Amino acid sequence: MIKDIFKDFYSLRLDFDITKIHDTSIKILEEIGIKIRSQKALKLLESNGCKVDFDSKLVKIPRTVIEKNLSYNFPLKRLYNRTGESFIEIYGNNSVFMNGPGNIRIKESNGNFRDANLKDLIDMTRIHDHLKNIDIYINAVDPCDIELESYRTQIMATVIKNTSKPCYFVVDDVFGVEDIWNMGKIIRGSEEELRKKPYFCIIVPSEAILGYGEKECDILIRCAELGIPTAGAGYPIMGLTAPLSCTGAVALANSNWLTAEIIKKSIDAKNPSQFNYMAAVTNMKNLFTVTSSPEIWLSSLLAIKLGEYYRVPVDVNISTDSKGSDLQMAYEKALSILLYISAGANILSGATNYLDSLNMASYEQVIIDNEIVSSISHYFNMIKEHPVLDDFEIIRNSLEDKKNFLGSKNTLENYREFCLDSEIFIKDNFVNWKKSGMPEVINKANKEVTEIIREHKVQNLSDNIINKIDKIVENAMKRDKKK
Repeated sequence: MIKDIFKDFYSLRLDFDITKIHDTSIKILEEIGIKIRSQKALKLLESNGCKVDFDSKLVKIPRTVIEKNLSYNFPLKRLYNRTGESFIEIYGNNSVFMNGPGNIRIKESNGNFRDANLKDLIDMTRIHDHLKNIDIYINAVDPCDIELESYRTQIMATVIKNTSKPCYFVVDDVFGVEDIWNMGKIIRGSEEELRKKPYFCIIVPSEAILGYGEKECDILIRCAELGIPTAGAGYPIMGLTAPLSCTGAVALANSNWLTAEIIKKSIDAKNPSQFNYMAAVTNMKNLFTVTSSPEIWLSSLLAIKLGEYYRVPVDVNISTDSKGSDLQMAYEKALSILLYISAGANILSGATNYLDSLNMASYEQVIIDNEIVSSISHYFNMIKEHPVLDDFEIIRNSLEDKKNFLGSKNTLENYREFCLDSEIFIKDNFVNWKKSGMPEVINKANKEVTEIIREHKVQNLSDNIINKIDKIVENAMKRDKKK
């Protein structure tokens, strides 16, 4: 986490008028309309002043309704850890880091590829629990070897058992919302405590272009009823599901986000909000999806500005299209992280473990990504942690010392905090590096993975709590088999 970023020094100033994108979103909703495939949500929108065609399920939302809902935005400011004893501040001049979710493939250290499994979910969760730079956790992989019944409930239970960090979740239906809510109550001890100290946030995806399915609407409504922080999330693919335009892609995604806000605020006007944005571009040579490029970086900067306009925290996505821990990966990830933090992003999803356009994870990549995040965080924290000292006196005193600055009191007292040390990146000179066996970054990362999995102990849950969580999973599987 990077707290209280000194924006006067570090920030990329987005000094332009974002209201044109906001106005485009409003025109989309007013004049074209949006498909809402839930009767309950349609009735809520109609009661809120929207023009609803129940047969076509098309909703047209007047500007007045949108502006009214935006006037009482309540930003998601805090998420608490599993014990409720500490929290992370998401809003304001803070940037927090979250891993990339839902990878279906694992790249092994020997270069082979395989499907992700439940053991990977457990190990990946425990590794991220160990990493201090990761503030929020979401399931790093979607296992291919667990039963489809109550799939998301099994994932949520596994995550809760293997990390004490605040979490984000994706659910498939309202039953999944109920399951994680019940797990949260068991963890906190009561519904009141869970509402007071939110432990997780649920992300609700829109349809591919414009609209929300029945299940997604029901999830938004149920989350609002229970007080679970939630946010609608679009995924515009420029040239395929969105125009080949950065401003157009943001406007389309924003239309989905605004609609989700109105639906949930029809239930609870104070439900905490955040602005989610991730995008892609269509490679016109082969129609494949590109997830990291200058066009995506620019559209994300526009989204950051828009979220700032709405006075809510902004979540943007870090990705790479590289298939391994190579130069392309380092360039795409480090540059996007630096750009987004400088522009004021509050949550950086995908800060670790993404490869292959959001589809593949690598244990070694988690460690390398963590090192990239550590370096960039150190850069942003330098001014606060190491303010300008009395440079003249330091220089004069050091010049009188035979060791010069190497032996100065300032150097001896501050070098550990001032100079970022790395266990992964190679900082030795050639002679020492050769003597140590000429290690490569990927090998050092592999060694650290092995040590974390062997040594790291997750904060314990009592047997009573684990049994209750397991019972929720058991009941969910029985419920789903009856469907």
